[in-house]
Amino acid sequence: MARRTFVVPPCAITGANDREEHALSNVIFFVATILFLANFALGILVQLRIVDTKPFRWLHHALFFAVFVSAAIAVGAGFLIGAPYRWVLLPVLALFAVLPRVQAGTAGHAALASGALILYLASFVSIFQEAR
Repeated sequence: MARRTFVVPPCAITGANDREEHALSNVIFFVATILFLANFALGILVQLRIVDTKPFRWLHHALFFAVFVSAAIAVGAGFLIGAPYRWVLLPVLALFAVLPRVQAGTAGHAALASGALILYLASFVSIFQEAR
C-alpha cells in the first residue's frame, strides 16, 4: 500500500513551498475557530438563560468583533498560503457582516450563527483531508 505524502501548495506571494507558512495559517485558523466557538457558546448560554450578559453586554460584542477580525485574517492568510480551508471559510465573512443586522434571539440570528458553525466545521475537515 503506497503511502501518500503531505503536499503543501506554494505560497501565493513567494512561490515557496514552506510548511512553516502553511502551519502558521492553520494556527491562525484554529485561533479564529476557538474565538468563534467561545462566542457561539456564549450566545447559546444566553439564549438558554444560563448566563445573563446584561451587566456586561459589551463582552459579546467585543468577542464578536474579535471573531470577525480573526476570521478575516484567517481567510486572508489562507489565500496567501493556499490553505485548503480558504474557500470554505470565505462565506463566513458574509454571514458575519449580516449577523449584527439580525435581532438577537430570533431564528434568523440562530440560523446565521449555525451556518457559520457548519462552515467552520467544514473548513476544519478540509485541513485534515488535505493531510491524507
